Amino acid sequence: MAYTPNDIYDYIIENDRESEFLQAITLHKQNFSIGEITDRRFLVKEDKTVKFISKMYKINIQITDDDIITAVMNGLYVSAFISRQGDAYNVHFLVHAYPENMKSQFDEEILKEVLRYMIMMTIVRLRLDTPEKVEEYLGSRE
Repeated sequence: MAYTPNDIYDYIIENDRESEFLQAITLHKQNFSIGEITDRRFLVKEDKTVKFISKMYKINIQITDDDIITAVMNGLYVSAFISRQGDAYNVHFLVHAYPENMKSQFDEEILKEVLRYMIMMTIVRLRLDTPEKVEEYLGSRE
C-alpha cells in the first residue's frame, strides 16, 4: 500500500506518537532537525522590501517570496523555522490565517499548525512513507 505524508501524519496522531516524534526531531535523529525561530521579526522597509531577522540564529535576509511578502504586508502572522540536515541549514515560513496583532487570541490554533508543519516536514524530508519507517525512526538510537 502506498502512503501519503497525510496518511503518515494521521498514523502518528492516531497512535498518540506526536510527543515522541517531536522529541525525536529535537534529538536530531537521522541527521535532521527542525525548530521554530521564536525571536523572528519581519521588517518592512520604506521601499516595500521585507527583511527577516533573528538575532538568536544570526539571520538577516531579504525575503523574495511573493507569498511571504504579501502575508507580512497584509499583517498576517508568519511562523519561521530553521531546519538542519547535516551541515545544510534552511529557513522555512508558514503563513497563518490569523492577523499578527491578534496572535494571542489564536495561540492554540497556531501551535497546532506549527507542530503539524514540523512533523510533516520531517516525514517528507526523511521519506518516512510507511508506518514501519516511522516506528524505526522513533525506535532508532542515534
